[in-house]
Amino acid sequence: MYSRYALLIIALLLGLAPLAAARAAGLEIRFCPEQTVRTYPLDSLRGVQSLLLQNAAIVNVGDTPVTLRALEIELLRDGAVVDRRSLDAATLTAAAQSGKGLQDQGMVEMLAFQFCDGRLLQQRKLAASATLAPGEALLVMQQVFAWKGTRDALRVRALSNAPEAAASLRIDPATSRTVFRWPLAGGPWTIAGASFHGTHRWGVPEEFALDIVKAGADGRTYRDGGRQNTQFHAYGADVVAAADGVVSSVITGAKELAPLLREPGESMQAYFGRVGAQQATNMAEGDVGMAGESVVLDHGGSEYSVYAHLKPGSVRVKPGDKLTAGQVIGQLGSSGNSTEPHLHFQVCDRPNVLLCAALIPAFERIEVANSDGPRPLQNGDVVIAGD
Repeated sequence: MYSRYALLIIALLLGLAPLAAARAAGLEIRFCPEQTVRTYPLDSLRGVQSLLLQNAAIVNVGDTPVTLRALEIELLRDGAVVDRRSLDAATLTAAAQSGKGLQDQGMVEMLAFQFCDGRLLQQRKLAASATLAPGEALLVMQQVFAWKGTRDALRVRALSNAPEAAASLRIDPATSRTVFRWPLAGGPWTIAGASFHGTHRWGVPEEFALDIVKAGADGRTYRDGGRQNTQFHAYGADVVAAADGVVSSVITGAKELAPLLREPGESMQAYFGRVGAQQATNMAEGDVGMAGESVVLDHGGSEYSVYAHLKPGSVRVKPGDKLTAGQVIGQLGSSGNSTEPHLHFQVCDRPNVLLCAALIPAFERIEVANSDGPRPLQNGDVVIAGD
């Protein structure tokens, strides 16, 4: 309802960083993000974890065609395979056709932030089947896993008429080293988070991001029909630094459009069509069209917090400013690629709103209303922030 660019990613069924690779006689397996795939709890009380492999690319770097017969995706613990998923030739052919269709439509290039700023494929042509001509690649996207217990590595093995190729990623359940307070004053706040039935989880930069709104007594985020941004309960709220840091970058000059809500009687298909068209326009404008008025804070150790869609003209800080936790940086708005006023908050490993890989933020001084105990945030949670 209030995502940035994630609705477009989901609509297109589409996963930033330098790339890991393993070569064997003509085949190379590459990942994006590269060395680490992060887990997120589905149910903390019962110890159920989740993992999303955003992208694996199988590239023919040899001189002759290679036909894939299967792709094995394995989860390991202490070197032993605990879970295995096998994608057969028919499944790989379907994946190839999907990827080639996206490339032919120009969407792989448009959504370069999903593919390590284009470095995953390096402008290689995507194959239309499980047979890869020299220089072609096959893209496997968004493979989801869930389990109880521990897994510490993910391995992909490509089985073909060439010798087997394999490559691995480290599985990391850790949160950010930086401990954050809530980035808004007042409350309570309702969030969209890293659950699979939301939009953020499917985007590489924002996989563990939050969209934060405020609901009224009737459960709606607005009053009087919500035709104007000023009718939303969260609009204009002070946005504060969630931890001590240095301002890395500031984006200003963004437009703030009217709320883009679903009209009475409008089908979901028609609504998402309108949203997609507006998002395509926003995306063409680059960072200012996507993140809107925004601030990025550097917390050291390659950890950055992002505050996006701020109210135009409200930003109070500039690059190089040293901020303390709780210091006001601007006001909540709806600039950039936003369907209604909200704060988009994310933590990632680079100082670029789009060209980064998401980290899981660790929070203190917050309470999840009616939860069964302390746990990571999930879609629909109501958060009460402490002082």
